[in-house]
Amino acid sequence: MRRPRRLVLSAAAMGLALAASGCTYLSPVQTHEFYQAGDGTNANITQDDALFAGVRNAVLVFGEDGTPVFTASVVNYSDEEITVDLEGIADGASIFSTQVQVPAQGTVKLGPGEDRELVPVGAVNVVPGTVLDLEVTAGGQSTTISMPTLETSLAHYDLDQPAEG
Repeated sequence: MRRPRRLVLSAAAMGLALAASGCTYLSPVQTHEFYQAGDGTNANITQDDALFAGVRNAVLVFGEDGTPVFTASVVNYSDEEITVDLEGIADGASIFSTQVQVPAQGTVKLGPGEDRELVPVGAVNVVPGTVLDLEVTAGGQSTTISMPTLETSLAHYDLDQPAEG
């Protein structure tokens, strides 16, 4: 009588373990899925099938007075200092254009606040929520990505406070 009881309990434990682990089989692990973790968008420039330069979390933020501010991080994956050209485009017209010197294996943060470079942005005739184009050029390669526009209703985009990070 003890043997069948152990067999039934073992089978039940095995079934429970399989049922519990089956949930992860049907649900993909989030770290295996690439996604935009921030509010902005990313761009990558590759050379010889390797990352060369990139832009991270690019977004145009409108202050309460309607003044636009471009924020992003520019990354250099190479072993030499590079220049990355950025151009924001709205309705086919350039609203800002800048060159960013990025040290080897380094990152340059753009936007308001300490340890950041401020990029002058011209007059923009769009409302928050509009999607603009951002052209990124480095090492003779170029790519254009969509860039969102936001307002300062999100606390981490309060343009009156120094940016953290």
